[in-house]
Amino acid sequence: MKIKKVLNALLALLAIAGILLLSDLGNRIGPEKRGTKTRKAGTKAVEGITYKLGLTYFAPEEAFEMMVTGLWKGMEELGFVKDSNLIVIAQHANGEMANLQPIHLNMDNQDVDVIVPTSTPGISAAVATVKKHPMVFTMSYTPLEAGVGESFTKHRPNITGVASFPPVEKTIDFIRETIPGTKRIGTLYNSSEANSRKVAEVGKAYCEKTGIELVESTVINTSEVYQATSALCMRNIDAIWISGDNTAIQAFHAIVKVCNDNKMPLVVNDVEFVDNGALAGVGISWYNTGHFTAPFVARVLNGENPKNIPIENYVDELIVLNTGLAEKWGIQFPEKYLAKSNPLKGNNYKFSLTHYVDSPNSEDAEHGLREELKRNGLVEGKDYTLKVFNAQGDVSTMNSIADAVSAEKWDIVFVTSTPTTQTLVNKIKNMPIVFANVGDPVKAGLGISFTDHLSHVTGISTMSDFKSLIELVKESMPGIKTIGTVYTPGEVNSVAYKERLQQEAKNAGLRLIAVPANSATEVADAALSIANRGIEAFTQISDNLTASCGSSIIKVAYDNHIPYFAFIEKQVEQGAVAAISRDYYNAGADAVDMAIEVLKGKSPGSIPYRYVGKSIVTVNRDAMDYFNIKVPEKYISEAVNNE
Repeated sequence: MKIKKVLNALLALLAIAGILLLSDLGNRIGPEKRGTKTRKAGTKAVEGITYKLGLTYFAPEEAFEMMVTGLWKGMEELGFVKDSNLIVIAQHANGEMANLQPIHLNMDNQDVDVIVPTSTPGISAAVATVKKHPMVFTMSYTPLEAGVGESFTKHRPNITGVASFPPVEKTIDFIRETIPGTKRIGTLYNSSEANSRKVAEVGKAYCEKTGIELVESTVINTSEVYQATSALCMRNIDAIWISGDNTAIQAFHAIVKVCNDNKMPLVVNDVEFVDNGALAGVGISWYNTGHFTAPFVARVLNGENPKNIPIENYVDELIVLNTGLAEKWGIQFPEKYLAKSNPLKGNNYKFSLTHYVDSPNSEDAEHGLREELKRNGLVEGKDYTLKVFNAQGDVSTMNSIADAVSAEKWDIVFVTSTPTTQTLVNKIKNMPIVFANVGDPVKAGLGISFTDHLSHVTGISTMSDFKSLIELVKESMPGIKTIGTVYTPGEVNSVAYKERLQQEAKNAGLRLIAVPANSATEVADAALSIANRGIEAFTQISDNLTASCGSSIIKVAYDNHIPYFAFIEKQVEQGAVAAISRDYYNAGADAVDMAIEVLKGKSPGSIPYRYVGKSIVTVNRDAMDYFNIKVPEKYISEAVNNE
């Protein structure tokens, strides 16, 4: 009987233990078991698994945005696509040190596979708080001072990551050489930040070695920054140096104002802030740091233990100069820094740009491309040549242009539109091609996916935002049932757009009437055919043919008193009620950014296709009045009104 009681007690204990184990399964389950398939060690995402990542940061600011842009791009190259198979939960401390531990405690209670803390104070809080999850840190000058471990190889078992200590000595040398006779350099930081104390310590030691005095001023919070900067300027200093102190960066506008008022040269280590008013940045490419961090995150997502991954220090040193401010203040940058600030200059690059037809889209893309080359410091005729071709919508001419382009050697072959890209891709195999506005690169035959594509091609997709325009139309015309569009069967992107619009219309309970047109002379007849079939609004897709003939469709719309909604911003000026348009200017600029990566040595095949980074909502008040339509105020407040 006693044995039976003991056995019953043991069974009860086992049952309780089982319940406890199951209740904690969400926290204990390793990434090797989450999802539908087993994860494999390595950096590549496993098909069929959805990964979850927790991201914590101090506050929204430009350097952080550059870092995460690089991180997401690096992750995408490894097959982890944000908002697809990579779910990201992000939280920030709103610039308050006191919020860092609570947000990490909250993140530790989330259902994530890995936590990515950023900034030295954030890492310090994560080390003290996170107990249930592995971590990969980034964007930190001094992670050891944050408590991650004794060394880069001997660290806490649940954390690894990427350190990026700034080039302090090179920064001091830059100031000395740019501002001859420098004797005193001022710096400002929050003394409670371990990273800032360490940087100041290294800076002070080097200044003493070179016969310069480092004048330090410390603050507790952002409200003290303006006064502290003003006080520094009164202490007979020759320049101000701001490193990556979180408090100083959060109040950077105040530092810039004081420096401008006192004509005080301001040099930073976060190069992203040069455009915000600094004279120069000698520091770190946070974009590249984020990109370098991606494989660390990927390895942990796939189940590797952080304790087996050594911490690495990675700094892609950059020099960014504000030549406009230097000219205004009469400051001459030494030639060696001018050369280092832009390694692309002086290479006499040879670029070509091919359009299929004259259209607002292609014109905007070319404008954005030229302006972005200029913003990157490249001067046409000196640093590069750009030869522009245009097929004027003729297929035989397009083939002739493709032969001419393929017969020469180009550093980058830029193209706009789907038919142009398809033609040139078939002719050119040994030169990098960057497209600026292809609607659906996968349907155009340029790859299996945005990450698995042709090795010599990359570029920007301008797939329209069909869902948003359908929503705008329904909210502007309550009770609407039928919409219409003209499409071009000979254009792959046009057919893809028509199908996507049809699907979104169906999802919203609308019927789409789509009529084909194969030439400019057929467009007006196709539009009239649609109008006669009882549509209540035109929702005109954007392709090469209809974009160049948009005014003729709009005329049919007005003649038949049918509201016209567009995916091209310039058609609002021509009479469209509203447009939700991809920014083709931005598409051209984005294509240049991708081309620069190629020029710096990256293979086009390793650069994923991506969507254009900006869309625009535009409304026409006169058209609203004419058609007696009220576009909801939420769209008008976002829009550039055509008045």
